[in-house]
Amino acid sequence: MELNSVTRNQLAQICSTFLFENMDRDVILSILQDDRVLCQHYGRGETVFEPEQYSRSLAFILKGSASISMQTGKRDSFPMRKIEEGSFFGVAALFNDETRYVTQIKAAREMTVIFFRESLVEECIRKHEEFAMNYVRFLGSRIRFLNRKISLLANSSSQSSLIGYLLNAASRFGEEFRLEVSYAELAKNLNMGRSSLYRALDELEDKNIIKRSGRNITLLNYDALKNY
Repeated sequence: MELNSVTRNQLAQICSTFLFENMDRDVILSILQDDRVLCQHYGRGETVFEPEQYSRSLAFILKGSASISMQTGKRDSFPMRKIEEGSFFGVAALFNDETRYVTQIKAAREMTVIFFRESLVEECIRKHEEFAMNYVRFLGSRIRFLNRKISLLANSSSQSSLIGYLLNAASRFGEEFRLEVSYAELAKNLNMGRSSLYRALDELEDKNIIKRSGRNITLLNYDALKNY
């Protein structure tokens, strides 16, 4: 990647990611200047990855945000979540023999993405111990996240599904966070009616477990929510 294609602040942002934690800055810069690091720009609504067309790369959102959805038919898709600036995606595209990607990723707004090709990621894992451990920690966090999602989906209780969602969000963003989707989308994702969702939220708020302001939610009593 030509380093003059990014600003000094953006370069600092890349260098400070978990992937390069505890690594020498000169080593990081040499990796970023490799031809297998690409910088791509996307307009709002443009597809970045989809099941039939994707890059075997680890991707980093340098600017903007993306929406992730699961295709349920040739034309239908199920919205899952948004990923914001400073986030990685594309792990499922690496080190496997699958010919399809698992989800569709589109630019939610104008977006700049840095792609690290699979061969470069492998080379860095083999050559740099710190990089290898950072990548393993990242995979471990993704496994925990997916396990929480599976547990959430397996729970048949709508209220328990909501609580699971809130606990999952708190573990990722802290006890004050903004919903990644609208309440209507959240109700659909949790397989519950909008009125049921609002009743469940009202009940949690009445018990001083959460506080709402639009899509902003504050967990007032994490332990009470966990044991609810």
